[in-house]
Amino acid sequence: MGDMITSRESRSMKAKPTNEQFRQELERMVQTLRDEIANGTYGPGQLLPSEPAQAERFGLSNKSVRKGLDILVEEGVIEKIPRVGSRVKAARQPVKITLGYYLKDKHNLELAGLLEDFHRRYSWITVIAKPHSDQKSIESDTEWTERFDLIMLNNEHFARMAEGGGHSLLRPLAEKPDAYPFLTRQFMRDGQLYVRPLVFSPVVLCYNKRHFLEQSLPEPDGSWTWDDLVRSAVQLTNGNGRFGFCFYISNMNRWPIFLLQSGERFDREGGTVGNIRDTGLLSALKLCKSLIRNGDMFPLFISENDGDINRMFLEGKLSMVLNTYMGMNDWKHADLEYDVSPIPYIGQPITLTIAEGVGINNRTAHPEEAELLADYLSSDRAQSYIRNHTLSLPSLQSAGCSGAPKGVPAPDRYMLYREMMFSYRTHMDLNIPISQFKKLSYQVKAYWANLIDEDELCDRICRELSVP
Repeated sequence: MGDMITSRESRSMKAKPTNEQFRQELERMVQTLRDEIANGTYGPGQLLPSEPAQAERFGLSNKSVRKGLDILVEEGVIEKIPRVGSRVKAARQPVKITLGYYLKDKHNLELAGLLEDFHRRYSWITVIAKPHSDQKSIESDTEWTERFDLIMLNNEHFARMAEGGGHSLLRPLAEKPDAYPFLTRQFMRDGQLYVRPLVFSPVVLCYNKRHFLEQSLPEPDGSWTWDDLVRSAVQLTNGNGRFGFCFYISNMNRWPIFLLQSGERFDREGGTVGNIRDTGLLSALKLCKSLIRNGDMFPLFISENDGDINRMFLEGKLSMVLNTYMGMNDWKHADLEYDVSPIPYIGQPITLTIAEGVGINNRTAHPEEAELLADYLSSDRAQSYIRNHTLSLPSLQSAGCSGAPKGVPAPDRYMLYREMMFSYRTHMDLNIPISQFKKLSYQVKAYWANLIDEDELCDRICRELSVP
């Protein structure tokens, strides 16, 4: 009797499978059935074994089996016949769709792995992925709409497209309730979503932990101002090829941060932009100039892009850089001891947010298949894949709650981005059209190079940014 009680207690105490174990068991069942349908074990029109038989075969409950079969129904592989069972649908005609992507998406999304998984689920759809040449092909109506069924877009390029009405070339999409609302808003116009957000990142300060330890300096934290950064950066510069701080000056996702941190925006009335003389905006540009011209900490490094800066940081030539979580994918396999911190601030702790998503060509010949790919890329499954195989931040809140990535090394303070969300801003918060930033950039670079003085800078900005 005692032995029977012990055995019964043992069975009752058996640990329930974790959510991850359950997900894996369910996926095993679904993938097995997919494979058996694909190889002809179950042909078109044939009924699958009953739910109880599937439950016994895969060691799942009837309820779990139904969940798995529902996945196959959503994928169009089977159909449920009331009081009969699950029947394999007729084979679909093969379809090819083309996806335009940024070159960096290869590692920022681990795109090849995502598309391989998509094809396993929708075997009749072949996705041909082709890189697009950033904004040039995006802003040309005649180019990208003829080349791509779907296109990856970041928030800056979408804003440029939308300013000219080009968003009408994209198919309206349903919102994902679990996506961060601040991401969804960046891809909406007139209350309609045109790009489904996939990943995002704030700009953060990355620093070499070993350099700080060697100099017995406290590591950066959320209280740092730019004065704090300068003091540490000067001490970290060793006069032997190592500098304390650097960032890619021309990057549209770097220098506008200083303007945002002023807490002010450009004064626009009608088409006229007010003069920034004696404003916090001018003070912010002066601060940025003082940083990049400080040879005691900032190198005279003529970089072509952020990749050059990231490489110098990786080589130990820079102690601190501005970067994004997507940019940190450059270091995910490197032997580098680094961490992240909020960027230093002027008046307000503010940073810039970058987002990327996928849109569907309104003229695509394959809207159903394109919709399936867009839905997949923004699904829990794909978002979890991105989270576990990259350092990029998924757009779904549920995917972001599971902690640091499981498949790649991450900095200790990886989850910092969640505590920084109050500080997220975009270019639009400066109250000028995104198309005007090129003109603004030209003027501020001339000022930083001492080609024009403050008075001329203020006059030029007022003149160049005002619409006749």
